[in-house]
Amino acid sequence: MAVQEVLKALGQWEIKLLPQTPRDVLDALDYFGHVAIIPGRLDPAQYGDNLLARDVARYVGVLRTKTIGDDGRTSAPQDDLAIGGVGMAFWLGDEDGKGSVYENAVEPASASFATAITMLLPASGAVTAGTLYSVTGTYSGRHQYESPRAAISYVCETMSTTSVPVSWRVNGNGTLDAGPDSSLFVTNPTCVITTKDAGEDMAMRALPGSVDVTRDVEDYSTRVVLLAEGEGTSIATGAADISPATSYKDIHGNAVKLTRLVSESDTATTNAATRAQLALSQFTSTRNALQLSTSDYDVHGSFVVGDRVWVYDPDSGLIDTSTEITFRGQRINPIKLQVTETQWSITDQYTVAYRTAAGTWIDLTQYVEWETDSTSTVTVGDFSRQLTNSSLEPVGSRPNADTSVPGQPTLIEPFTGVAYLDNRGFTRARVVISWNAPNNVDGSTILDGDHYEIRYAVDTDMIYPATWAAVAQVRWQDLQIWAQPFAAPTGKWSTMVVPWDSTTAQLQDLSPGIGYDIQIRAVDKTGNTGAWSSVTTFVASTDNIPPSTPAAPSVAGSRIAVQVTHTLGKSSGGTFNLESDLDHLEIHVSYEPGFTPDTTTLKGKAVANAGMIQAQIPVVFTAQIEELSARYVRVVAVDKTGNKSGPSDAASATALLIDDAHISDLTVSKVTAGQINADWIVGARIKTADTGARVELNSGGIGAWNDAGTQTVSIAAADGSVSIIGQLKSGTSGKRIEINPTSTFLPEIRWYANTGTDYGYINALSAGTDVSLGMNSSPYDDGSGTQTVSRVYLTSTGGARMEAVTATGQFVHGGYAIATYGLYTSGFETGGTAGGKFYADPVRGRVGWNWDDTTNGQYFDFTTGRTRHVGLWANYSAAASNDGLFTGNINNASAVAGTVVTWGPTMDSPMYPVATIRDSPANYVYMSATPTTTSAGLDYAIGTTGASAVQFWCWRM
Repeated sequence: MAVQEVLKALGQWEIKLLPQTPRDVLDALDYFGHVAIIPGRLDPAQYGDNLLARDVARYVGVLRTKTIGDDGRTSAPQDDLAIGGVGMAFWLGDEDGKGSVYENAVEPASASFATAITMLLPASGAVTAGTLYSVTGTYSGRHQYESPRAAISYVCETMSTTSVPVSWRVNGNGTLDAGPDSSLFVTNPTCVITTKDAGEDMAMRALPGSVDVTRDVEDYSTRVVLLAEGEGTSIATGAADISPATSYKDIHGNAVKLTRLVSESDTATTNAATRAQLALSQFTSTRNALQLSTSDYDVHGSFVVGDRVWVYDPDSGLIDTSTEITFRGQRINPIKLQVTETQWSITDQYTVAYRTAAGTWIDLTQYVEWETDSTSTVTVGDFSRQLTNSSLEPVGSRPNADTSVPGQPTLIEPFTGVAYLDNRGFTRARVVISWNAPNNVDGSTILDGDHYEIRYAVDTDMIYPATWAAVAQVRWQDLQIWAQPFAAPTGKWSTMVVPWDSTTAQLQDLSPGIGYDIQIRAVDKTGNTGAWSSVTTFVASTDNIPPSTPAAPSVAGSRIAVQVTHTLGKSSGGTFNLESDLDHLEIHVSYEPGFTPDTTTLKGKAVANAGMIQAQIPVVFTAQIEELSARYVRVVAVDKTGNKSGPSDAASATALLIDDAHISDLTVSKVTAGQINADWIVGARIKTADTGARVELNSGGIGAWNDAGTQTVSIAAADGSVSIIGQLKSGTSGKRIEINPTSTFLPEIRWYANTGTDYGYINALSAGTDVSLGMNSSPYDDGSGTQTVSRVYLTSTGGARMEAVTATGQFVHGGYAIATYGLYTSGFETGGTAGGKFYADPVRGRVGWNWDDTTNGQYFDFTTGRTRHVGLWANYSAAASNDGLFTGNINNASAVAGTVVTWGPTMDSPMYPVATIRDSPANYVYMSATPTTTSAGLDYAIGTTGASAVQFWCWRM
């Protein structure tokens, strides 16, 4: 049980719990909750989310595993309890790259460091921005299909320099801090790791313990060539050389040259040189790693992962003569290294608390099984080699396109197969094929295989064998040539795809006993397709599955024949449920109830197939047997291949009557009164006569003819269409519909809604090739003794009309509306006298009464293109003699005592004005004299003091 913290990685942790941990506490520990480990003892419920702060909790992790098992060392059940997980960096992306992956590209362009990091934060909101420090320079790039942890690390690495490294960390409260290491971690060490002395010295602390030191030049490089975005010859590159030149020599005294190739296909051209320099800076010196084991449990007080510490061990060569510090009065020359990993135990010196997804805190301290070993392990120095590689992409495969072509797979014969019944009851065959994986055509091993393609089709060259039982079911004229009696079916290739890691495949739904040609080829991930293998021919398993044993038949006998009926059911129960590949039934008859069917008992074969099963048509077979004693009948089912079922149970029959199939001269004179209780199938016609008036029933339908031989009724059996010449009634009285009631009227449909004689009707009137349609009510009294009809009349020339008309003569008698393409009018008319009207056409709208009378008409007339309209308000200076009303305005430039309003034209009658005056102070206006047809005088009660205006409107009496 320990906590492992790793710089910019997930790390891991595990906490063992006591067996007596309550069930409700275990149930509350849910996945993706958070565990906080705090030095000392405190109450989590009191402090709440304050425990997540960096200066409070030593560690905050995400719960991903729960263990409830038995410890074999004890007899207590389920006493092995533990929870575990990883660090908060998990919310940026886990070890498999899962997380809030960018499915849509995120493309910072010349963005500042803070802007770029903000853009790359998880869209899920699992991590939010904390403190984002300023970093010199801008960043441009494109990130898609990668986790935020990979993208943010990429940006930090790209914007790092040797003097100013840039990093990031996820805090316990789910916020991200990013920026220069000097802003995130301690870069001026306050701790020295040394094997020579330990203790405290002013602001410096030395940790006691054992030290393991590793130094090597396995990754040492003098030049880096980085392959960035692009393919083939268009790959962008960046390069960086070591400076100053290396001091190492080869055997001939030449400067050592070690060039490292790094592949980063996602790196943009503008970042290639920077990424190359970054990669080189990781390999220009020895790799120094130091692992310290210390018994001081609280190393958290000295440093955290990411901080720099002094490391001094002259015996291991860990000295730097350019650096000098004083520790306990002694001058030493340590190396400054970064803490990359710590591993420490969870002892009883800590508080352990769990935070649920709802933010509730649970104190686990009393349930933790503490560690007794307080030793802590600290790793300082360079990153491990797995972390220093700039890219995990293989270098060798990118510069050149994949030109390797897979060879031909080899099919392994013989194939295995079996026949089976499908869900429809037909016999089918399946075959399992296998093959050996190929190499590339150049002999190299296929490393990028993607899938195999298999195609198969019916072999048309094969001579198909047949049993005598199968041949017996085929007529001679249906056979093919002597060398190949049965013609092979033809069809196109069927194709299936098999994953690369499979070397077997199963072909389903094959025809039994049929030959098939099959080929296979390999395809790699680049899409290079190998050649098809040579054609291999195999025969699918033959049909060796017999039909189910049929149920016992129903038998009826006479002294000269036995009639057998079978509903094609299984002996186990049901009807019409035998297999669909059924071909016929064998009918066997004997005198013994338990006889064994053979060739001597076979009396005939009755057709029975899938069509009869689907249509539920029973088998009816008559065997000509002249006998008076009891007989027993058994049936055997035979499929299309000739496989025979077991015999059914026996059914018996005793001769009783002679059925009508054996009466050859049945005439009408032999049929007397009585009842026929049977279904008759008439193969010809039933008719009342050959000519003249008659009715006939035949396979085409039902028909009737009149005396002249004209067909008056036709009911077609094929589509149900009906043709009737004459009247069609839904009844003879009361509520009913009558179609074409009499030939003396127009084509007509009548509706009788009650028991009276009145009816409403629809009729049609021809006008040349056009048709007009009318819908009419029954006549009614309008109150004056005139019989009136309400109707809708749709004409081909006069438009659509809705009106009340007289029953006699059909004159307009009341309200009406007429709509045509050119106009609309509605109004009232009776006895030829018009009343009020509404009228509209493309250029005019009119409403009023009797507008054909220019003297007495009363109406409004609105016409396009005119400045005034009869009845519409208009300026009096343009008035017409018959305007109904208008408005006007008179302006006076100086003071006046009154005004005369002149109409312009001589009006048909006097105009009466209503006027107001606009002046200061306000004045009232009075009419001084009786107005005339030409003018009216206005006398002011008080004269105006200056310029004024009079507004008025008039109406004509």
